[in-house]
Amino acid sequence: MVRVIKQETYDEVVKENIEELEMSPEDAIEDAIKQFEAQGVDLTNIIKDLVLNDTSDMILSCLKKLETASKDNKNCENIPHILEKLKTELDKDIARRIYAAKQNAYSILLDLMKSNKNDINILKPALKTMTSLMNGHPDLLDMAGIEFQMQILDQETNVSVIQVLLRWIRQCCIKHEVNRQNLFNADILNRLKIILAKENATGSEMRDACGVIRALVLDDDLRHEFGKAHEHATHIARACLSVATGLLSKFKDDKGVVGDIMLTIATLVVRNEFCQEVEDAGGLTYILDVMINHPDTEKLNWQALKLLKALAGNDNVKAHIVTSGSAPLIVSAISRFKSSESVVAAGFSCITALTLKSSSNAGVFYDCGAPFIIIDAMKQFPKSENVIRHACQAIRNMAVRNNAESREFVAYGIESLLNDALKIHGSDDVKDEIKAALRDLGFKVQLKEQWLGKGVGLKND
Repeated sequence: MVRVIKQETYDEVVKENIEELEMSPEDAIEDAIKQFEAQGVDLTNIIKDLVLNDTSDMILSCLKKLETASKDNKNCENIPHILEKLKTELDKDIARRIYAAKQNAYSILLDLMKSNKNDINILKPALKTMTSLMNGHPDLLDMAGIEFQMQILDQETNVSVIQVLLRWIRQCCIKHEVNRQNLFNADILNRLKIILAKENATGSEMRDACGVIRALVLDDDLRHEFGKAHEHATHIARACLSVATGLLSKFKDDKGVVGDIMLTIATLVVRNEFCQEVEDAGGLTYILDVMINHPDTEKLNWQALKLLKALAGNDNVKAHIVTSGSAPLIVSAISRFKSSESVVAAGFSCITALTLKSSSNAGVFYDCGAPFIIIDAMKQFPKSENVIRHACQAIRNMAVRNNAESREFVAYGIESLLNDALKIHGSDDVKDEIKAALRDLGFKVQLKEQWLGKGVGLKND
């Protein structure tokens, strides 16, 4: 069990080191940290350098000034400067953010924004400061905060304010299932749809809206065994998928926006019909155009591969992806970015999805020289569990129904490569994938029976 202490306890030990042992402040801090860590104490929430720079006084001072300003609306010209000072402190570490939260920072900032919602010069920096406060600490959001967020989305016309607000909302969704569900119940979906459908929407605005959409379909809160990520993705897809696909054409010259849109669509195509809807809207053509027109942009190619893999969940779309000429583009992307672990893993995963139960698709990848490229890329990351797993899955799908063509893997020395990987990852979860690839290629492999039984006959009473 993790042990925790209060800030005061830590400060007392540091002061004792300085006063009784005559240590310098730096040495006193280092010694105190070693003491507590040796005792198994988690110091994540502790401000460790408080004795060098009394941050707590600055945070408290800023909060008191903001609280006073929100009540009497005086000295408003100083508020942006105070907010900036507070944000700078909050951005330093989670310990300062937790300390500020204990000093009622959330309520003070929310009251300040409510009383100055028509003053952009205060509202905008206040939103930024609130986002910093809740970075890694989303539990602070309450229904009053959600109501205010929806109110600003409905009433505010300044694009820069909307963007900052969307970043705050996104921060509230990360690792917090309850916040995601409460925001969804507050009808954030229709408000996001309005932003996506705006004729004069800017690219940066689209990116922030897409960021919120992806955050709403996360399933990263360990405190909740069952979330609503799939349900949220389904609702959003039905409302926004065709609109989002159309944006690929609208922002085709903006690499950052196109990449974010592709990644967002990939998180939404959680059902068979959604994959078909994206293709019907011309999505496949846009994706392939991106890979053709931006061959040297690593992130964009990674995002395109992720989306192609997601769309391959529909068998009809999967077949069309390959017949549309995507196989050479995928193989080429893996080859060009073979030093990028993320692109290589995404490429292998894409090949796996496209060749699943499809010998004809696998044949196309053989014709494109995929075996050599897969082996060459695997050599770049022999210790990467992620790359080796996806590579083995791709090899299996390409080999299992194409015994004759699979000899290409043998000719390029795949056996020794897989056996070397087995030595490195023999104790990892990926070892079963390596053994399965060896088996499907016809090599000798020692398979362990998971359950042998005790040799006792069963009785039927």
